[in-house]
Amino acid sequence: MFGAASFLVLSLLANADGGVEPVALTPVVAPAYTPELGFLVAAGGVVGWSADAKSPRSSFTLVGGVSTTGAFLAQGRLTSFFKEDLVRLAALIDVRDQPDHFFGVGLENGLTRAQGRDTTAYRRTAWQVNPQLQVKAAPSFFLTSVMDFTGTLSRSVSAGVEGDPDFAGRGGRQILNSGLGLGLTWDSRDVPVNAWKGMLLSVQWIAYGSWLGGTTTWQAFTLDYRHYVTLFGREGTTLCWQLKHRSTWGDVPWSDLSQVGTPWDLRAYRWGRFRDASATTALVELRVMLPFPKDTVWSRLGLATWLGVGALGSGLLPDYTPMNLLPSVGVGLRVRVQDRVTLRLDFGIGRGSYAFYFQFLEAF
Repeated sequence: MFGAASFLVLSLLANADGGVEPVALTPVVAPAYTPELGFLVAAGGVVGWSADAKSPRSSFTLVGGVSTTGAFLAQGRLTSFFKEDLVRLAALIDVRDQPDHFFGVGLENGLTRAQGRDTTAYRRTAWQVNPQLQVKAAPSFFLTSVMDFTGTLSRSVSAGVEGDPDFAGRGGRQILNSGLGLGLTWDSRDVPVNAWKGMLLSVQWIAYGSWLGGTTTWQAFTLDYRHYVTLFGREGTTLCWQLKHRSTWGDVPWSDLSQVGTPWDLRAYRWGRFRDASATTALVELRVMLPFPKDTVWSRLGLATWLGVGALGSGLLPDYTPMNLLPSVGVGLRVRVQDRVTLRLDFGIGRGSYAFYFQFLEAF
């Protein structure tokens, strides 16, 4: 999404001295834009707190919006740390009702299928509840338990979508998933929500079935590697990179196939245009907080630039041949709304595509 000056003024004035408070609240009101939602008005805020002196700072972000396309959405994201960072609890709650487009499955459909009222259009109501509990088993090493509940209800389905074999054969109009999973995580990042140094290596497996009310049976595996290096010994000047892979197998619904081109990876494509059984993304990003005096509001501003590439595949691994890759390059503005909590305004350019985004927290 893309924020405007009204938001920047409000954010810069909040806690201008840059101090860390036990509990801090920063409100947000801003116009925004994304390729799939059009222009919208977004409102919300971020709450930050410290559970104890040795735990990283916790945060909860909440954003709701109404767009010119007739979309309604609300998203809450919790990242919390307890017991001197022995226990971590993260959760995502996302609810939205919006007009959308389904381009089919696979890279070729995403690249060639023309968007149209009679060919790709439908309206969907979708929700997700995804809590994750991590317990430290050794220094920097965590055991993870995951629950994932998602649902999709499609209506006003165009003839082109209704006749797509992947839509009809992969769940159709109504999908309900319930999943349980396990994971292993090595995390040496200094501050997980906005790292300046350290590494994350995470593997996670989730099985979806009918035992918790779901109507689907399938599995997903995710590998996520991230690395952060502080450049020139200057805090806030960070070179970071990410390699992320997701594979799915079984009776995977069309709504839950692996995707490339989201607000958290390439940031240059319409969200949902590119999906298949497996997806891999690789990104390198440079983030710089601007060198203004710390006692001024301008010290809250930063810049970012990235270069990335993504790939899709119908098997457990994507097709990595050069002609099948989806590239991305972009720049962004950063506003520090609380200690190590940023709001990002990103503009990315891809393969015949571009996109704006307005989001809390870094992409990775």
